[in-house]
Amino acid sequence: MRQDPGTTGALQYVEQFSWLLFLKVYEETENKNEAKAAFEGKTYQRNIDGEYRWSVWTGKDTYLTGPDLLKFVQNKLIPHLRTLSGNRTKEIISEIFTNTQNRMEDGYLLREVVDVMVGVDFFSDEDSFAVSSIYEGLFSRMKSAEIKPLAEFHTPRVIARFMTEMVAPKIGQTIYDPCNGPSGFLTEAYHFMRPKAKNVADNEKLQKETFYGKELKSLPFILGTMNMILNGIATPNIRKMNTLSINLFNLTEKYDIILTNPPFSGTVRGIDSNFPYPSAQTEILFLQHCMRSLKEGGKCAIIFPEGVLFENNDQSYVNTKKELLQQFNLHHIVRLPNGAFAPYTGIPTNILFFDKTGPTKEIRYHELSVPKNRKNFSKSRPIRPENFSECAKDWSTKILSGSSWIVSAEEVISNNYNLDIKNPNQKKGLEFESPEKLLSETRNASNALSSLIDDLGKKISFQVSRSKKEILGDWLKQYRNTTRINDASIYKQITISQNGNVLFRGEKPGSEIGRKRQFIVDLKKHPRTLIFIRQGVQGGGIGIIPPELDESVVTENMPVFDIRKDIDDRFLRYYLRSPLFKNEVEKIVPKGAAQKAIHEDKLLKIPVYYLAPSDQAEFLKIIEIFERVSELADKIKETTSPLIESFYHHKLSNNPDDLM
Repeated sequence: MRQDPGTTGALQYVEQFSWLLFLKVYEETENKNEAKAAFEGKTYQRNIDGEYRWSVWTGKDTYLTGPDLLKFVQNKLIPHLRTLSGNRTKEIISEIFTNTQNRMEDGYLLREVVDVMVGVDFFSDEDSFAVSSIYEGLFSRMKSAEIKPLAEFHTPRVIARFMTEMVAPKIGQTIYDPCNGPSGFLTEAYHFMRPKAKNVADNEKLQKETFYGKELKSLPFILGTMNMILNGIATPNIRKMNTLSINLFNLTEKYDIILTNPPFSGTVRGIDSNFPYPSAQTEILFLQHCMRSLKEGGKCAIIFPEGVLFENNDQSYVNTKKELLQQFNLHHIVRLPNGAFAPYTGIPTNILFFDKTGPTKEIRYHELSVPKNRKNFSKSRPIRPENFSECAKDWSTKILSGSSWIVSAEEVISNNYNLDIKNPNQKKGLEFESPEKLLSETRNASNALSSLIDDLGKKISFQVSRSKKEILGDWLKQYRNTTRINDASIYKQITISQNGNVLFRGEKPGSEIGRKRQFIVDLKKHPRTLIFIRQGVQGGGIGIIPPELDESVVTENMPVFDIRKDIDDRFLRYYLRSPLFKNEVEKIVPKGAAQKAIHEDKLLKIPVYYLAPSDQAEFLKIIEIFERVSELADKIKETTSPLIESFYHHKLSNNPDDLM
C-alpha cells in the first residue's frame, strides 16, 4: 500500500485493509454457515453471493487486475454492497460500506494486496496473530498529525481492562458501549467472559445476544466491526448511527452493563427534545443516555473529563448529577493521573462507577498516582496494569489507604453537586519536596549511573573463551506431539505477544477449538519448549512456554522445539528479540509478502553465534547493566522538572504554606 498514491498514511492503510479483510473473513464465515446448514439438511442463503463473493472476484478463474479490477471494485462491488437489505446482517454490511471507499489508485498494486490476503487463513491462530499484529503495528506508527483523529475513539487497553474487571460481567448479561469506536470495551468484556462459558448455549449467547454498540463515524465503525470479528465475535451487534439522536423519553433498549468513554468537549445542536436536561455538550448528554439505558440492577463504568465533576454553574450538569445521586448508586470514582491517555490527550480524566440499585449514600474515591519521581505517564512510559493494583485492593477489601477516601452524598449535595473532591489525605500546603532532598536523590542516581558506566566499560571488552558460528537448528530440536485433544475436555489456549511472551488467552472445550489438528504440549517431558507462529515471526511470534502453561494446546502449524541444555533461556530470548535475528528473518521473507508463512526448515538455518555457558552468563550480566543504566538515566531526567519547581516554590515564595 505504501507504493500506491492513494494510501498515504496509517489511517488510509487501516481503512483499506479493514474492508478487504472484512470481505475475506465474512466469506469464510458464510462458508462455515453453509457447511453447518448442509450437515443439518438445511439450505443457507448467502448474504454476499455471485460475482460479489470474495473468492469469485479475487479468484484465479476471474483474475481481475489493473484497470479491470479498479473498475469492478469501484463501479460494481462497493455500490452493490451499499444497497444490501432484507435482514439485519445485510443491513450491517450496507452500513459498513455506505461511507467506505477504495483508497488504492493502482489496480496492479491492489491485486498484489489481494493476493497476499487470499493466502491468509483467518480461522487459524497463526494468521489471526499476524492480522492482529498488523493492526497494532499501524496504530503504533501513527504520525503526530494522525493522532488527533485517533484520539476521538482511543482508550488505553489497561484502562478498559480495569473497568471491565471491576464491573465483572456475567454470562447472560448484555454489554453496551454507546460510543463504540474500535470496540475496545466490548472485546475486553468478551475476553473476560469467554473463559466462563461452560457449554454450547453459553457460547451461542456470547456470540449473538451479549455485545451491543453504536458508532457514528465510518472509520471507527468498520474498525470496531473488524475488531470484534478478529477477537471471535462472528456477528457483532454494532450499529452505525448517532447515539445522541435517540429520544430518551421513549427509550426501549436497556442493558445490564455499560462500558464507555464518551467524546470529550464535543458539541451538538438540534436534539434538545431528546434529553431531560438539554445541553450542547456531548459529555453530559452521554451520561444522561447511559443512565436511561441501564436496566434495573445494572452497572455502568464511564470515563469523564474533570469538568463533568466540578461543573455546577450549568444547570444541565447539576440536574444530571442530581438524578445520578438520587436514582443511582454512584459508589466509586477513580481519579486517573496525568498522562493516562498519552499521547492522545492531556485532559485530566476520571472513571465513574454507578449501579441502578437505589440512591447514592456515599462515594469512595481513589486517586491513582504516577510512580515516585515521575511527573506523569507518557507515550514512551504509559500507564500499566500494576498501577491499578492498589485501587483494586482497596475496592475488594473496602479498606481505605492514603490514596482513597469516602465522601457522603449529603456533602456533594450541599456543595451543589460538585463531585471534584480533593484527597483529604494529602498534606496541606506545598506538596513539593525540598530542592536539597531532590538534588541529593539526583546526585545519588548520578553516582550510581557513573559507577555502572565504569563497570560497563570494564565488562564490555570481555573476551569470550569459545565462540563459533552455528545455525538456530543447532540450538533447537523439533519434536512431534502425539497426544491429541479430547472433545469433552477443557484446554488452555495460548498465543504469543509482539515481544515474544507466550500468554494464556482463555480456555475452550476440545470440541470447539478449531478445524486443524490440535496437540497438547507436555512440559513435564519437554520442560524447555520453544514455539513459533509460522505467519507471525516477523511480528515477534516466537517464544518460550512458561511452566504455568503446561498442557496448553497448539496447532500442527505452531511447531514446538526442545532447547539445547547449554543454551540459557534468557540468552536465547535476547537473541530472538534482537535486530540481528529480525534482520535474518526479513532475508527469508518474500519481498512484499508480509504475511507469508516462514517454514521451520528456513527458520532453523538462520545463523547464530554460540557462547559457552559461562560467557552467556557474563553476556546477560552486561545486558542487565545496560538496562539499569537506562533506568537511572530516565530517573535523572524525570527529577529535573520537579527539582526546578521545588526550587521555585521553596526559594521564591515568601509564604509557601499558603500555596496548594
